[in-house]
Amino acid sequence: MKGRHAGFLLVVSIFGNCDRQAVNLMANNARSRSRSIFQQKPSAAGVAAGNRTAKPAASPLSPEAEKWVETTLRKMTDEEMIGQLLFTTYHGSLIPSDHPAFAQLEHDINDLRVGGFIVVTQGSPLGVVKSQAYPTAVLANQLQSKSKIPLLIAADLERGSAMRLDEGTSFPTQMAVAAGGRPQDAYTMGKITALEARAAGVNWVYAPVADINNNPGNPIINTRSFGENPARVAEFVAQFVRGVQENGALATAKHFPGHGDTATDSHLDLPVIRASRERLESLELAPFRAAIAAGVSSIMTGHLSVPAIEPDPDVPATLSSKILTGLLRKELGYRGLIVTDAMDMGGVTTRYAPGEAAVRAILAGTDCVLMPPVPDAAFEALRDAVKSGRIPRARIEESVRRILRAKARLGLHKNRLVDVNAMNRHFAQVDWGNQAQDIADRGITLLRDTTHLLPLDSTKLLRMLLLAVSADPEPYPAEDLERELRLHVDTLTTVRTDTRFVKAEAVKLLSADSYDVAIVALLVRVSDRKGTVDVPADQAALVESVFSSGRPVVCIGFGSPYLVERFPRAQTWLAGFG
Repeated sequence: MKGRHAGFLLVVSIFGNCDRQAVNLMANNARSRSRSIFQQKPSAAGVAAGNRTAKPAASPLSPEAEKWVETTLRKMTDEEMIGQLLFTTYHGSLIPSDHPAFAQLEHDINDLRVGGFIVVTQGSPLGVVKSQAYPTAVLANQLQSKSKIPLLIAADLERGSAMRLDEGTSFPTQMAVAAGGRPQDAYTMGKITALEARAAGVNWVYAPVADINNNPGNPIINTRSFGENPARVAEFVAQFVRGVQENGALATAKHFPGHGDTATDSHLDLPVIRASRERLESLELAPFRAAIAAGVSSIMTGHLSVPAIEPDPDVPATLSSKILTGLLRKELGYRGLIVTDAMDMGGVTTRYAPGEAAVRAILAGTDCVLMPPVPDAAFEALRDAVKSGRIPRARIEESVRRILRAKARLGLHKNRLVDVNAMNRHFAQVDWGNQAQDIADRGITLLRDTTHLLPLDSTKLLRMLLLAVSADPEPYPAEDLERELRLHVDTLTTVRTDTRFVKAEAVKLLSADSYDVAIVALLVRVSDRKGTVDVPADQAALVESVFSSGRPVVCIGFGSPYLVERFPRAQTWLAGFG
């Protein structure tokens, strides 16, 4: 959630208006050990979704749409078809028409004939810079107008449109949604995400994450997952898919065949899933079966080594015909789009050159090659492979037909543009924000309160220490929480540390006699290429010194709930999940 909302909710959980019953209810609904956090009993529908044979539920195209697909396909040259397989990037901000970045977009459309784009963030010295809604929509319209064939425009929207667009409705992480215990919340999340995405020109939602997070040390999935129970995750995945696709966008179940049981970030290297085939069937594949049964339009591959299916240790699932064609297409009966995870990730680039990787992905059964690190190299390698016969033309036609059908299903063959003037009627609506807040409210979980410290009594004079610990570069961590806490205490002293601006060794804590209670806020992002979801050792030592003060301490985990096991001395722990 956006900071103020999350901060307000957690303050209510801490003080609770002295409502002991409410806090007891949270405790009864929570688990005492993070390893079993989401072992709630799934509904009968959820069990069925995870266990039954997947039967795609997508409705067929109309005769008129199917005619457009076939007519368009017949008129395409080999180079136009090859281009449709490639998906490059753009940042939704003002890009002057004479800027090299705009020239690159025009090159992607005019020379590479790409099938679409993914809206991305940019880095800055102060952190991630998201796209903005209006520039994203305007650029989408400009690109659509320049392209001979309508474009698929995608974005990673696992936490709603605000994950990539500054002004969008912000949802909590998938793990927080599941912690609330209501699968219909996943549907609501998918619905609002799809409506806002389409308003901004984005028609392809790269969500939900269908991975089961059964490894607490997983550095890249973690809170992005709906949890640990396969039937439960399957239920939430299916509801999210329906929410997206019943409201005008394509959904994407990722990362096939399951990225949950890894300790390696595939952005850095190739993780290995060491599960047996039997375990894969009962655990990892269950949410994907549910997604297929719900009619999911696309499935994203994981850059994962899966020896139980693909014995070659250097062949990730993304490049494995045994996994994509043998398992996903033939065994699971999936007929929708297969899209790679970003091809600039270390799970692929450490082993294959950009062009060869693109060729192998298509040969394996992929339809869409996402973010090739050198798009021109991917295009040329695919063109050469078709000319030489290494990739049969029929194989290219097969994928292009699926891509065109996806575009027709979205109605892009009739209208590819969005009404920018109507955006403020279809984006960031107040009621949608309220619904997202309700979902976040339900997800806050009291994992531990062995001394019954909560709720604190805000009617008594209270001196508080807030130690805000960010395991990432963050110039002002827990700013919103601090603002809310100040409304409930007499004095609040805030001490901050992060990994760039204020190092832990430079922090000096107050003496224990200067405060009555301490709040330790642990902010640990799940982010690519970081390789860990732990707290750095110097920061952990600082936290431990607060435990040693003899004062009551409330820990709030913004991020991985598994951190509760990292700090066994913490007697009171609230999980905010992100």
